[in-house]
This record gives sequence, structure tokens and C-alpha cells, in this order.
Amino acid sequence: MDYIREGVVTSEEIHSLWDLSEGSAYPLTEKQRQDYLRDGFVVLPNFLTEGESQVLDKVVTHNLNELAFPDLLTKCSRKFHGEHYHSSVTHRFWQQPRISDMLSTLALDGDTAYMVTSEILEMPSGAACIPQWHWDFLTFPQNYNTSFTTGTQIWWSSEEVDGNIGGGLAFLPGSHRWANSVDENASLHPCFAMNLFDKMSSECTQLLDREMVIPSLSPTDIVIFSRFTLHRSVARNPSVPFKSTTGRRGYTLRVGSARSIFKQDTMECFPSHPSSNFQGQLKKGQRYDSVIDKETGLPSPSAIYRPMNVQDSEELMIQEGKGGRSMSTTTFLHYSAQSIIRQKIKWKFAKYVEDAVNGVTQRQLLDISCKAAPTPDVMASPENARDTTSQK
Repeated sequence: MDYIREGVVTSEEIHSLWDLSEGSAYPLTEKQRQDYLRDGFVVLPNFLTEGESQVLDKVVTHNLNELAFPDLLTKCSRKFHGEHYHSSVTHRFWQQPRISDMLSTLALDGDTAYMVTSEILEMPSGAACIPQWHWDFLTFPQNYNTSFTTGTQIWWSSEEVDGNIGGGLAFLPGSHRWANSVDENASLHPCFAMNLFDKMSSECTQLLDREMVIPSLSPTDIVIFSRFTLHRSVARNPSVPFKSTTGRRGYTLRVGSARSIFKQDTMECFPSHPSSNFQGQLKKGQRYDSVIDKETGLPSPSAIYRPMNVQDSEELMIQEGKGGRSMSTTTFLHYSAQSIIRQKIKWKFAKYVEDAVNGVTQRQLLDISCKAAPTPDVMASPENARDTTSQK
């Protein structure tokens, strides 16, 4: 996409996104870091200037208009996964020190941040996009029972959101330690749900609704939250509809660490995002930083997961329909079909049939549904942890 030729933004506006706050570091505080470690999320106010947020919204809106599709699985009006694999502007947007250094220090225990995938979700004024409580680790293509410091996310809202007017996200403080047994003070919680569509007990729902926090965000702010932090969408107060007639645009970047261990699907009933299907480039058990140029010893230019602490050259930018890292229509449709087959047929419909038959017969006659369980984790070994065979 040629954003300048199509009149989406000017050259000056594009470069303002690639050099936020003229290259200055975000003034991250120790309190913000401790809040993230304790709660699993933290708001970073004024991460963007008002002008930068307006330019970002122009690009996000254009990408949504050009690439998105009606959402059949949630109540979002439109969505698009894998967005930065199509957009050179937003790909470069994430590759700058103000973002990468902040994520490394705040959320990844000093490790290098790697772009996994990004998505745009548009939520109408009349309904919450995803009202169910859920963890996004379900769609991260990496080991499940690992530290919360191996994956994090950035979320930006095109409109003001808070606990009164709604329209944003609710988080459960401390829930990033509910889903693994690796981190200090972490253990599986009784309210832990393994599938996005599993219904929680009334006791758990009451606990979550009682303890939840709905951060206040403006379009100049971002919220950082762990891939293990429980969250859900919050419906907009009908007396304060979104300013945009199409709804609020939410923009998410999912980030892994260099030491993240790849496996294609985290859950049996929930396929990981489309980037996990790219060309079979990463094999299970390999680290995200394992695709190395054998001549330079640096991350290969063809690597699907991109380190965020370096900025790819113009020659490596993803062009429409070109380049090893662009996402083909076939790849995306394959992911979409897998989502529908696994979630709607193998899990939901099969479970309905299974429950009906077993209920009538009063015994376990059928066992046909996809189970809401993680796929087995894989171990990294010296011989498969790094791949130095990639070509330039």
C-alpha cells in the first residue's frame, strides 16, 4: 500500500510515526515497572503526542478499511489479524527504541522484543467486542507453561475509554500468575479457564467482576499487559456513544521475547495467529531468535518474527504481495478456516452433540469434541535452538 500516493498521510506524518517524540526514550518509572510485575498490566500515559495519535489513527483506519472483514467469531464489527505483515508503515512503527527498549525493560526481563503479530479490532457502540474473560496466550505460538516475561502486548484505543463511559478493556490484577507454575508465586487458579469459549462458574464471574480494573485511556496513552493477564472488552455506555460512527478502533501488538520457544499451536481448540503458519520457517522447539544469517550471525532478513531493537531497511519493507514476510491470502484463509472448524465445529458443535447423547444415555458414550487444553510444551535443545542455515 502506498499511503502517500493514496492520500492517507503525508511523508512528514509517516516519519513522525517512525520517530516518536523525535526519538526520545519514554520516561519509564520504577513504580510503573513494579505495577506491571504485580498486576500484569500498566498504563503508560502520553506515550504518543496528540499529533502522532491522529496519524496512527489515519493509518489504522485505512488498513482496517482495506484489509478487514466482518467478524464471525466475536461481536466486533470488523477485525484484521496479522496486520503489520501487510503494512510497511505500522511495521516500522513498532521497530523503534521508544517502544522496543520500553518493552524490554518493563515486561521482558531485559530480553529483546520480537514482533509476533498485530491486529485491529473495531468495536461498535452497541456491544462489547469480546465480553468473555480470556487470556491471549491462547493464540501466542509459543510454549504455554513459561514465565509471563516471555510475552506481552501493547493496546491502543482510538477513543477515550474508562470505567464510566466504557468502551475499553477490563483487567484482573495479578491474574498473570494464574496460568503457569514457573514464576514466583504462580500457580493454576481455580478460576483458570483453558478456552476462550468455556463458561466460567458464577463464583468466578463474581470474583472477576468484583476485582476487575478498567483503566482510563486517551488516544495518546497505551496499556501494556502480559499475555497471561485476564481481560475482556467493556461495553460502551449508550449515553456516550463513540465519536466515530463505525466504532472504536483497538490496535494490539503481540510481542514475544528472544528466548520464547516456538510451537505452532498453543491450544488444541484454538489455532495460533496466522504468523505461526508462515512457510514452516520456525520448527517446534526453536527460539524466536533462531533464524540467523550464517554469514553475519545476525537475525536473517527473511525471518518471520522480527527483532524490535533494529529497524529494517526500506528494501526489507513488506510490499503488497511481495517479500518473504508478506502474508498471502491463502495463509490467512487457512487460519480463518481453522478457527471456525476448531471453535465452532470440533469444540462447540461436537461438545453439544456429545453432551446431548451422553445425557440421554447417562453414560460416557461419545468423546468426540476437541478438548480445551494446551498442546504439549516442547523443549529447546542445543541442536535445534538456533537455525543458521537461513539465506540472506
